[in-house]
Amino acid sequence: MSTYECVFILRPDLDDEATEAAIQRVLGQIAEIGGTVENTDRWGKRRLAYEINDQHEGIYTVVKFQAAPGQTAELERNLRIFEQVLRYMTTQIDPDRPPIELNRPRREAEDGDVGDGDYERREPRRRHDDLGLDDAGDVEVPDLS
Repeated sequence: MSTYECVFILRPDLDDEATEAAIQRVLGQIAEIGGTVENTDRWGKRRLAYEINDQHEGIYTVVKFQAAPGQTAELERNLRIFEQVLRYMTTQIDPDRPPIELNRPRREAEDGDVGDGDYERREPRRRHDDLGLDDAGDVEVPDLS
């Protein structure tokens, strides 16, 4: 059996009972395909990166489970037709890959490298409307009247 992670986004207009019922329905579908749920992580309501079905927010849930390799297609088919789910994504987790180091220390700057704070102070960038103001100096302005 392989380990998978499924992230799905529910409609934001669901109340707490309906949200819990939708999550339990997805967990039941995982059990139907012969999978076992290891962990369920509810992230709650968050803003979407882009509008989906006239919705700007969604209720995120992450489920980590184990299932046979060919069985995830049935789960994704059920998620596709489930009206409460806006988006979903199922990925297989590689057991040999170490977890990402979130707080890994920064590498030290070597000679010639630009490190933290080892750069020269630059002049601020000019805006397009003040490009020629400093260079004009004592230039005579013709009288156009």
